[in-house]
Amino acid sequence: MLTVFKPVAEKPLKPIANLLKSVNPNVISLLGLLFPVIFFLCILNKLYVLGLFVFIFNLVDLLDGMVARMSGKVTAFGGFLDSTIDRFADFTVIAAFGFAYIVHWDIIAPLILLTYLISYMRSRTELAAKGKLSASVGIIERTERLVLIFVGLLVYTIFPKTSVMGQNLMAIMCLALIVLSVITVAQRVVFAYQKLD
Repeated sequence: MLTVFKPVAEKPLKPIANLLKSVNPNVISLLGLLFPVIFFLCILNKLYVLGLFVFIFNLVDLLDGMVARMSGKVTAFGGFLDSTIDRFADFTVIAAFGFAYIVHWDIIAPLILLTYLISYMRSRTELAAKGKLSASVGIIERTERLVLIFVGLLVYTIFPKTSVMGQNLMAIMCLALIVLSVITVAQRVVFAYQKLD
């Protein structure tokens, strides 16, 4: 859904991408490993405001692709590396709330599973279609998930003691993400059924 706004998000990053044209895009991708780890440490140490600030730097994830396109260095390995680092970042960001005892693992574990499943279903569908089909369908993708996690942490930071049916606001957001993810999985199954032989 929010993927359609990607060009808008990239616009302010263009001057930075232009400065980095001589840098190997894969190096920029690898630098993207730092911010999820720093975010993880911030959450573990209850530095939520700093964690929110660090979370914004996930925009670095857009830079590698921009630099690759601007410098003519788009490669299949670059796409593979970027996608692999995204999965590491997804786990690290979501698991942080479990390890910090903010959200119970019985909520975190299914959310991580569904997050990986959504990504796998897209890549498997596109592979089966031999590159002739984009399977970027469904109510929630990575961009939406990251935005909602950011919003959830922001609200939890402001109202840490507020709870709904015994769950804090970050847990409520994770539960909402689980529901949206289940819907997305169903949408991708239907899409694959309709489009693949």
